[in-house]
Amino acid sequence: MSQGFEVIASQFPLMKSVSGVRGIAGKSLVPETVAPFVAAFVSILADQRKTIEVPESDKITVIVGRDSRVSGPWVETQVVASLLALGCNVIRLGIVPTPTVQFVVENQKADGGVVVTSSHNPEEWNGLKFIERTGLFLSPEGCATLFSRSDSKDYSYPDYDVASSGQQLFDRPDLYKSHIKSILDLPFINTDAIRARNLVVCLDSTNGAGGPIMKELLETLGVKHVIGLNLETTGKFAHKPEPIPEHLTQLREAVVEHKADLGIAVDPDVDRCVLIDETGTPLGEEYTLAIAVDFILGHVGRRGVVCKNLSTSRAVDDVAKKYDCETIATPVGEIHVAGKMKEIGAVIGGEGNGGVMLPDVHIGRDALVAASLILQHFASSGFEQISQLKASLPQYEIVKLKVSIDNLDADLIIRKFKELWKDKKTNDSDGIRMDDEDGWVHIRKSNTEPILRVIGESAPGSSLSSRDFCQRAIQAVDELSSAE
Repeated sequence: MSQGFEVIASQFPLMKSVSGVRGIAGKSLVPETVAPFVAAFVSILADQRKTIEVPESDKITVIVGRDSRVSGPWVETQVVASLLALGCNVIRLGIVPTPTVQFVVENQKADGGVVVTSSHNPEEWNGLKFIERTGLFLSPEGCATLFSRSDSKDYSYPDYDVASSGQQLFDRPDLYKSHIKSILDLPFINTDAIRARNLVVCLDSTNGAGGPIMKELLETLGVKHVIGLNLETTGKFAHKPEPIPEHLTQLREAVVEHKADLGIAVDPDVDRCVLIDETGTPLGEEYTLAIAVDFILGHVGRRGVVCKNLSTSRAVDDVAKKYDCETIATPVGEIHVAGKMKEIGAVIGGEGNGGVMLPDVHIGRDALVAASLILQHFASSGFEQISQLKASLPQYEIVKLKVSIDNLDADLIIRKFKELWKDKKTNDSDGIRMDDEDGWVHIRKSNTEPILRVIGESAPGSSLSSRDFCQRAIQAVDELSSAE
């Protein structure tokens, strides 16, 4: 590795976490950095094979998919080349949602999967997500092993004749259809009921991977007219890709202009789904999960545990309580929620960023699942407007703020908060969350960006607004950091 790259890497460090690996393409993410992670991942898959009955002659099979980022082709090529050099069979899906890769890994009984994506990060970013044979992302322990082996080069390549013997590369861009079919086959999805509503839906995929598959799904579900915005998979994002209100002006205006029943926005790798009501007003990304939970527990009639993360709105807890169901909170990160769901057999789960996880399809955040459950709930609820459906649920306003940690010792600040809040009710499994009579606030390092996240929600009747609650915490961050 050249000295020049080492200098660049120090300026643009890789983000390594339970969310995988992310970096700036051409800076911290270059071919030299991709291959070691892939090799380390294959070594983990080989270890996992030893615990199950698989003929030794069978080659490890890995599913590969990517989002639409402009750096995607070369990163995907590097991933595939590395897998072939390691003697793996490869099934390449092309541009598909991350949850589609997860579904296909499990459905095809592959050994694992690699997704080339940086999710909601800006278009100059790209990264790698690693999937086990269960369709779940690598566990936190698996990620620690991956990073240790990639750093120490604790892996090996087979001899050329071993690697190439019987090896195959398959291009299967059609496999996404099995993902759609699995949703349509759910016993509580009634396309006739959706079709009877003659729904008009505006869809914005910000030129990520979701345009074609989301449009096909909505039309197959029975939506009368899908008005597409930024559906082309160019990777040149029409707006900032994170689906939060300030980035969805075009979608909000389109809903009003076309008198649509609702708007749907997804992020570039299609694991998050956000809703706009008929007036062009965002429902709030927290309400994607709340509506889905209300549908599964209320309309479908399921009973069981609901899983969410520590940064998710109390609205989910209140909905579950309405149906005498328990809610369990985990650290932030899909794998934490998914792991707990699998452990306890949860009926539904997700995260308050628009991610819904339904075990009936697969245990992973999935915008296709989220949109389907919401459309079915809306069609079956009797409400004329999607805003009425939201109004039928507990009402909270969550606030999510960011603090740059470029010049801060984030771990030290979190430790200071633990001391500051020692007499409060706290949870320190992921940063620090404090609950009191005014509401709750959660302060943690992001898994995907070099920032400190400050998320809070005021309690009903509190004299403090949610924003005031968060701003009070940010003021404390400033005071604690200046006291270092």
